[in-house]
Parts: sequence; structure tokens; C-alpha cells
Amino acid sequence: MDNELIVVPRQDKGKTALKKLRKEGRVPAVFYGHGFETMLLSMNEREFMALLRQEGGVHGLLNLKVEGLEDGEHTVVVKEIQRHPIKDHILHVDFQKIRKGEEMTTDIALHFIGEPVGVKEGGILQHYLYEIAVKCLPKDLPESIEVDISHLDIKDNVRVSDLMEFEGVEYLNSPEEVVVTVQPKRIIEEVVEELEEEELEEGEVPEEEAAEGEEAEAASEKEEEKSE
Repeated sequence: MDNELIVVPRQDKGKTALKKLRKEGRVPAVFYGHGFETMLLSMNEREFMALLRQEGGVHGLLNLKVEGLEDGEHTVVVKEIQRHPIKDHILHVDFQKIRKGEEMTTDIALHFIGEPVGVKEGGILQHYLYEIAVKCLPKDLPESIEVDISHLDIKDNVRVSDLMEFEGVEYLNSPEEVVVTVQPKRIIEEVVEELEEEELEEGEVPEEEAAEGEEAEAASEKEEEKSE
């Protein structure tokens, strides 16, 4: 477990306190677990974003260090990342404490390997899943799951049932769910044209979009306050 993140406890909560934190370049977070008292935290936004940019992101186990506490080192998983619906920056993060010997559920990143045969022939690679939900003991949790897509021809796909198996790891997605496929270019172009026509029919103006963004941000902050 190489991923490590340093956080600090926080006392203040509410809309004003959260806005102040974000202006200071920090992300509010909450830390909870079975038999563990919920703790409010904050962390450096740049440091957390650096973890997100790593291969596999913050999937899997994370070493969380809480500054100023004697027993401040914990093994956790990221359970939820709340993002701004328009600007896409991070609003809030939920961490869950993991105990040895206790089964856990989390999402694992899929790492795609190779260039599909069908893409070389003019097809277009279309992803449906970039991560998959699993259930296992902490010791059995893989850092990522490799998916070889080099053999895929046009109209071929990889389903959850085709993914490699790990001892002690159960996939929670439907076995028939499509992970990735190679579509003929013509089909993709038709879909794009349909979407563009729908957007033209809607006729949204920039001012309305801006107003909707402000309302969405306010709603997200209200939900965050409720969760705390």
C-alpha cells in the first residue's frame, strides 16, 4: 500500500466554514467506520488531486494519517467523492476505516492493455466501465485489474464475466455487463449526430446554464451539510 494522505481534524462545519476551507485550497472530508467515532477532516487539495492522477487513482487501500493524534494512522478506502456538477472540482470526500479480517466492498480501477485489432481496422473503442465493484478481505484486494483488449475485433466486447479472477475477490457487477467494446465507426457517427440534434432542439442559452450551475452548487452544499 503505497498511497498515503495526510489530513487534519476540523471542528467548524456549515456553509460558511466549508467555503472558507475551499478558498484556502483544502477539501473537507469525513472519516467513519464500524465501532469508530466519525471524524471531520480536511486535506490539501493539490495532494489529493495528485493521488487521483496516479495510475489507479485512489482505488484500493489508502494510508490515512491524521495530524496531531497519537493514534492517527489508519487504513481506509475512499467511499465517495462529491464533485461540483458544472466546474467538476471536488466538494467533499468520504473515507471508510478498514479492519483486518473484515470483508469490505469498494471499486477497483480497470487497466486496459493493448490496441484492439478492430481499432486498427477503423473501429472505435468504447468504454462502459473504468472501474468495477468488488467484495473481499483487505488482504485480497488487488490494486487494479488488467484487461487485455488487443484481441477485440469490430463488434467484439469484454463483459464482467470475462475479467480475470482473483482468489477471495467477488465481482458485484452483473456478469453480463459490458466493460468495453469496439464499435463500427458508422454507428458512433450516427449516435453523435442524434445527440447534436437533441442539443439543438433544447436551445439552452449560456445565461440559463450559469443559473443552473449556481443552483446545483447550492444544492450540493446543502446535501453536504446534511451528511455532516
